[in-house]
Amino acid sequence: MKKTRRNDPNFKRLISQISPEILATLTDEQIEAIYRGFCERSQANHFINWRISFPIPGLKLYLVLLAGEERRSQVRLRQEKSLYPILTPINILFLSGFLGVIFSSIFTVLFFVLPAINIPSTYTPHTTSIPWIDDEHECQKTGRIWNNNKCWDDEHSPDF
Repeated sequence: MKKTRRNDPNFKRLISQISPEILATLTDEQIEAIYRGFCERSQANHFINWRISFPIPGLKLYLVLLAGEERRSQVRLRQEKSLYPILTPINILFLSGFLGVIFSSIFTVLFFVLPAINIPSTYTPHTTSIPWIDDEHECQKTGRIWNNNKCWDDEHSPDF
């Protein structure tokens, strides 16, 4: 390999994959240009950059989630869309399982966790007259109290 002041192990691994015959034809300027291109690609900043490995015995699984500004050309996007289709059986199975876990979690929280939490009520009933009942007998028939020629309700909510 020609002299380069770059000691990046990833770059060295990349250069080592070039056959010695071809590497011998590269100038220092060409190797520097390859390095600059390599550095720009490897140092791309993403708004979200999650890389998670799953330690499952017998399986080597990982998940990468990247999000950021789209800088790929339309030609490259079309090429990648044909090379890496989204709707494959494995992707559909993974997405179904992921959504199943999400919905199960939401269901568990809504129907089991929230009802178990004892939240004290801030409801305080207020006594109020019921204007559409103007007969003592009708008032008492509904379980309310007749007083001063008005029908009074002791459990009226101010939110009503």
